[in-house]
Amino acid sequence: MIKLISKCNDFMKDCGFTYAFCGGYALELFLNKKLRPHSDIDTTVFEEDRIDSIKYVLNKGWNVYEHKSDWIDNKIANNYLRRILNPFDEKNTELKYVWAIKPDCSFFKIEPKSGGENIYNYEILNGEQLNFDFFEIIFNKQKDGYFVFDSFTAQGKNITRELDKAILYNDEGIPYLAPEVKLLIISHAAYLASDYHREKNRIDFDSTAPFLPDESRKWLINALETAYPNGHERLEQLKELY
Repeated sequence: MIKLISKCNDFMKDCGFTYAFCGGYALELFLNKKLRPHSDIDTTVFEEDRIDSIKYVLNKGWNVYEHKSDWIDNKIANNYLRRILNPFDEKNTELKYVWAIKPDCSFFKIEPKSGGENIYNYEILNGEQLNFDFFEIIFNKQKDGYFVFDSFTAQGKNITRELDKAILYNDEGIPYLAPEVKLLIISHAAYLASDYHREKNRIDFDSTAPFLPDESRKWLINALETAYPNGHERLEQLKELY
C-alpha cells in the first residue's frame, strides 16, 4: 500500500488543487493497515478542477483516457477508451471520471481501435495493480464548504459532509476520503449486487465500521436513514455493532 500510494501522492502533491485517495485505499489509510488486494488506485478531484487535473497529468507525460461503453438492449456490448489530447475539449466538460495511464503501462494492453480517431481497445493484464503506472480520477462536487454526494449515492436526497470532515490526512500528510463517506458510497444496491464489488466491499465495510469515531458513525447512520428511509442492511449492521 505505502509504495503505490506514496508514489501516486508524490505525483499529485504539487498539482495545486484539492485531491484525495478514495476507494479501498482510503480505508487502509484510515486504519493504517492492508485489508485486501486492489485492482487500481482511485483518487477524487472536484469538478471545477477537471480541466486542471487533466492538464496536470498530460504535462507529466502520461496519457489520459475517457472510458466509454456501447450499450445494446440495455447491456454493455463493448468497452473502449477515448484518448484525451486537449484538456479544454468541450467533450470533457461532463466527464465523471478519467483514467490516467503511463506510456508502456504494465497494467494494460492498449491498441488503436479501427475506424475511430483517438479510440482504443484495451485489455487489463493483471487482477491486482503492482506498479504505479495507472490511476483513476473521479470528479466529485463541492459547494459552500461541503462535499456534495451525487444523486446516485444519495438516492436523490440532499446529503453532504463538511469538507474538513470529508477529506482527512494521515500522519504523512496523504489526503484520503473519510471512511464514513466511502462506506456510504459502497452501500448502494448496485455495489451490493455486483459480483465484482460485493466481496471486496463486504471486507471494507466489516473491517472499517467497528473503528468509526462516534461522530462519524452517527453521521453515517443518519445518511443511510436519509438515503434509504425503508431500511438498509448496512444500517442494521451499524446499529448492531454499537
